[in-house]
Amino acid sequence: MQTSTESASQNDAPDLSALHVAVIGAGNMGGPVVKTFLRSGVPGEQLRIANSSPESSRRAAEELGATAAESRAEAIEDADVVVLGVKPYQILDLLAEIGGDLREDALIISLAAGITLAQMEEALPEGRAVMRAMPNTPISVGEGAVGLMRGSAVDDDAHVLAHALFATAGVARDITEDQVHAFIGAAGSMPAFVFAIIEAMTDEAVRQGLKRDLATALVQQTVRGGATMLMESGVHPAVAKNGVSSPGGTTVQGLAALEREGVRAGVAAAMAAAHDASRAMTKN
Repeated sequence: MQTSTESASQNDAPDLSALHVAVIGAGNMGGPVVKTFLRSGVPGEQLRIANSSPESSRRAAEELGATAAESRAEAIEDADVVVLGVKPYQILDLLAEIGGDLREDALIISLAAGITLAQMEEALPEGRAVMRAMPNTPISVGEGAVGLMRGSAVDDDAHVLAHALFATAGVARDITEDQVHAFIGAAGSMPAFVFAIIEAMTDEAVRQGLKRDLATALVQQTVRGGATMLMESGVHPAVAKNGVSSPGGTTVQGLAALEREGVRAGVAAAMAAAHDASRAMTKN
C-alpha cells in the first residue's frame, strides 16, 4: 500500500487551489480534517463548514480558518468534495437530505465508523463516488494516520484526490472495510490509549518528586523521540528496547515490572476492545 506522499506526489497530485470543499460537521474529527485539507492546499474561502447551527458554523470557521455556511444546502452548492463529519447514526438521514442536491461528480467522504460504503451508496443516486476515511486526531498537527476505503464508483482521479487532500495528515493508507476494525484499534482509538499512558507516566514522575511541568516535558519528549527513532531507523521495537537494557540495570527492572503488571496484555486488550466495538457497530 502506498503512503500519502507516494500516491499524491508532486508530479501527479491534483491542484487543490481551485477545489471547493464542504465539511458537514466540523467537530472533534471534522475539525482536524479541515486543518489537514487547508494545509494540503485547499483555500479557506473555498472550504465551507456547516455545523448544527449557523452560530456553531461561524465559530468553527473562525477557529479553523475556513468559511461558514448558513446551511447545509449552501455548503454543498458547487462542492467538489463533501465531507460527512456527523455522528454515525446521522449519516444515512443526512445523505437522504442532501443526496439529490449534490453534484453528480462530487466525491463524498464519510468519517463515520460503523456505516459501510454499501449502505451509503444505496442511500444515494446510483453511481455516486463515496469513500470512507478513518482519521485520528493527531492529523490536526500533521502527525496522525488515516485509513481510506474506496467505494465501487470511485475512479482513479477521485482516489488520487482523496490522497492529496490527506497528504499532510502524517500517514494515509488504503485499507479494506474489513481492516477498518483493526485500524481503529491500531490508530483510530490509539491516541487515547497513548494519552492515558503518558498521563500515568507523568503522574508517577510527579509522585517521585519532579515538578509537573518538568515531568510533562520529559515524558512527552521521550515518547515523541522514541517513536521518531523507530520511524527513521526502521529498527524493530524489540531490538531498540534491548539496546537500552543493560544486564541487571534500571531499565530491565522496569521492564520486568511492566510484564508483572500485565501492561502488554492490557494494551492488547484495549486494542481488541476497540476492534470488537467497531465490528459490533457495523453489524448493528
